[in-house]
Formats: sequence, structure tokens, C-alpha cells
Amino acid sequence: MDEETWTAAWQIIGALAPTRRVDLCVGGEPTLNPNLLRFLAIARKLSPLSQIQITTNGTALFKGKYTHRQLLGAGANIVYVDMYAPRARHIELAQASGYPFYEYYDAPQGAPSPWTYHGPDLKLIVLQRQPEHWPKSRFRAGLMGTWYNHLDWKAAARFGLKPVLEPIVRRCNQPFLYVTIDSRGRYLLCCQDNTGESVRENFGSVHTGAAGFKSFWYGETMQRIRRHLREKSRGTASDYCRRCCVTFSRCDFKHWTDQQVGIFWDGQSWRPAR
Repeated sequence: MDEETWTAAWQIIGALAPTRRVDLCVGGEPTLNPNLLRFLAIARKLSPLSQIQITTNGTALFKGKYTHRQLLGAGANIVYVDMYAPRARHIELAQASGYPFYEYYDAPQGAPSPWTYHGPDLKLIVLQRQPEHWPKSRFRAGLMGTWYNHLDWKAAARFGLKPVLEPIVRRCNQPFLYVTIDSRGRYLLCCQDNTGESVRENFGSVHTGAAGFKSFWYGETMQRIRRHLREKSRGTASDYCRRCCVTFSRCDFKHWTDQQVGIFWDGQSWRPAR
């Protein structure tokens, strides 16, 4: 991501959602950006109340390109590490930072969750082991995705994953809760779109500012998809949704009302959704 796109995104965040979590991930590796430390400082200036999370495979940390202290000191709140290197080494690096840390599936009682907004002062390292060490409950709960069927199926079979041939009958809360953009600032349907397929919907980008965001987030296409997802109809929601098996939350569906998804913003006024 270039600085212009980064700045445009954070201007929208600071104006419309200043007290929210922002996660740098979506299938890429944020520590590959040579401007990451400077970008974090820009983000902190434009949206000082945001909680910024860096989700990384930890390779740059393991190789010494970055330290936890550098990332957290530059403006990040949470460094969430998928441990691609030996676990003992990642624990050693976290300990050396001087910041609090824990392993995700061995979190101490009362530890702050990385998925909850705690404010801009939180500093935390969360270490995540590889899937072969995850509890079986995670797989039973449907929390492992196929990223619209773009997986190495031979490798995925080790974890009980297989292609989604028929859409599952299940609600999904992701397009109600989270905004996702790619490295060029283009809006995507959801965080499962690691290959950027949904850019063909022409949702727009952060370069159109707050007005453009409103036209995307409350636009007719997004509202139509939400209505179908409320009805557990992934097959008719979109081609992307019909190839997705992720369920995330199993709690009662409480996001938005029928009335709220029954209208859309056309850029100038609210209109009934078709």
C-alpha cells in the first residue's frame, strides 16, 4: 500500500469510526511494507483513538527485520503473531520486548481479547500456534475458512477442510460488522476475499473519501447481500458467499434490522432496496 492510499483510509477511519479496532491482515504480510513504522505513526496521528492490530506470520520478527518494541512503539496496539518459526523462539522474542504477551489458546484469566476494542493505550503481544495445535472445537465451530475455495486442498484435508460444493444454510455477520480493503484501497465484500475477487463489484475505494464509503457500505449491492444473509441464503446472497463455509459467531443474529437492510444510499438519498 502506498502512502496516499494509507492516508486516505485513515482519514475515513478517523472521521467515521475513531474508536474501533483496525487489523492489518487480509491475506497479506504487513511487515513486508518497508514504510510500516512510518505508516503506523501516520495512522496514530489521523485516528489517535483507534486500536491498531498487526497480524503477522512473525517471519520479519524472527529474522530481526522488526522487533515487537518497534511495532508497538510506532503506534500498534497489538502484535498478533502466527508462529511460523519455532514456538520457543517466538516466546523468547516476546519476553525480550518487555510488553505483556500470552499464547492465544492459553490466555490467562481476564486477559484482553485481540478481537475487542480496549482503547488506544493497550500494548499486547498475542502468539498463535499452527493449526495442528488448535483445539478441535475451533474446527467443529466452522471457524476455518476456504477463502472462497482458494486453498491447497491436499494440505487443507489434514484439517478436515474440503471444497464448498453447495452453499451452506447459515447466516453470516461479516458484511454487517467489518469493512475490508485491499492494498490499493479498494473495498472488498469481506475479509475472506484474500484474492480480491469482489473488486469486480466496483464498490469503490478509500480515495473517494467519506462520501464514497457511505455509498459502498450502505449501497444497494451490500444491502441486497445482507438481506439474503439474514435469511441464511448464502446461495442467493452472492457467488462469493455460496463458496464460503465460515460461520464465525454462533450467537443469535443481532446485527441490523429488517428495516435497516431494506433501504440503500444512492449517493444522494435513501431509497427502498430492490
